[in-house]
Amino acid sequence: MSKMNTVRGFQVKPQIWYGIGSIKKLADFGCSKVCIVTDKDMVKFGLLDKITEVLDEAGVTYHVFDDVKPNPTTDIVEKGVAHMLTERPQALIALGGGSSIDTAKGIIYYTNNFKQIFLDPQFVINPHFIAIPTTAGTGSEVTDYAVLTDVETGTKIPLTESMMMPDTAILEPRLIESVPAGATAATGMDVLTHAIEAYVSTGNNPFSRCYASKATELVFKSLKACYDDGHDLESKASMQIASTMAGIAFNSAGLGMAHAIAHTVGAQYHMPHGMACAIALPYVISYNGIDDRAEHLYERLLHAIGVHKDEGRTAAATLVRMVVTLMKSMKLPLCLDESRSDTSDYDQVRPTLIKKAMADATLKTNPVQPSAEDMGTMLDMVCHGVF
Repeated sequence: MSKMNTVRGFQVKPQIWYGIGSIKKLADFGCSKVCIVTDKDMVKFGLLDKITEVLDEAGVTYHVFDDVKPNPTTDIVEKGVAHMLTERPQALIALGGGSSIDTAKGIIYYTNNFKQIFLDPQFVINPHFIAIPTTAGTGSEVTDYAVLTDVETGTKIPLTESMMMPDTAILEPRLIESVPAGATAATGMDVLTHAIEAYVSTGNNPFSRCYASKATELVFKSLKACYDDGHDLESKASMQIASTMAGIAFNSAGLGMAHAIAHTVGAQYHMPHGMACAIALPYVISYNGIDDRAEHLYERLLHAIGVHKDEGRTAAATLVRMVVTLMKSMKLPLCLDESRSDTSDYDQVRPTLIKKAMADATLKTNPVQPSAEDMGTMLDMVCHGVF
């Protein structure tokens, strides 16, 4: 049966407000009481004030849950659930990066489950969920899943539920104006990895490809400008849109081997996720290029963003050259050895890294399913470099 005769679904959610001043839309949701989930850095650097100023002017009562930590843990989520059950807000605002938004998703998920123990599901009403990202990277504001860490065992708990999809996303460029250049580069490369992997994934579809290709185009157009000038709000806004589009794409299509490797080496060497993705991406594109279908899709992606293949090169090789050039322009490392990570234990942990990368869920939709030997070779290149 052809794909055109197979019923498939594509969800377009949430409502998105974007551009300078979009944060003022917080006054228009008709809520009298809200909870803000954030971290102490948002308080320290005054970004929370930009939210509360709007709420104060609108006469909205709010309370702040600012216990979010990097890599959200179940104990923090449990505290947030208690907060929600006590305060009973009409809206939940997540302000911050992926950790804040994932924590808010976990709070909504477990609060909903707790309520259903005592109430008929038809009477369980979730608060209006508003995600306000302060980085242009994760795309978490438009996805319906989150990853929490069990604080006792250290086990990662992936959650996927439609209730965790935000109802509204607000992309305010001024909230990412103060992001340092290094973080801008790393989170921006996360966006690019989301977009390219979603475009060629085995789960791609016409809708996801449209979002992924536009996101790719915007990253190549705007990321370097953001890196060079943190006050370039036009480029910042462009990267926010790219991040959201890439999030919509991979939420539908899935990801690939670059994320499987990034999750693995990032956890082992305590490396920011975006940087780990950036290092893995060119090696993975090159590897996937051995597959005719993937090469065809890489060529279609180049065409969609208005780029011709380099003379005498494949589409995969052309895309690798573009990615590496962008990374070098932002002084990003091209392998773990070039980063600040201590890889002296690599040979010892290599078998474990291979096993973890092979088991990562994102590998399922990679265009080429690698053998363990292939994965080892990929990890060797990610560690020691080729480019």
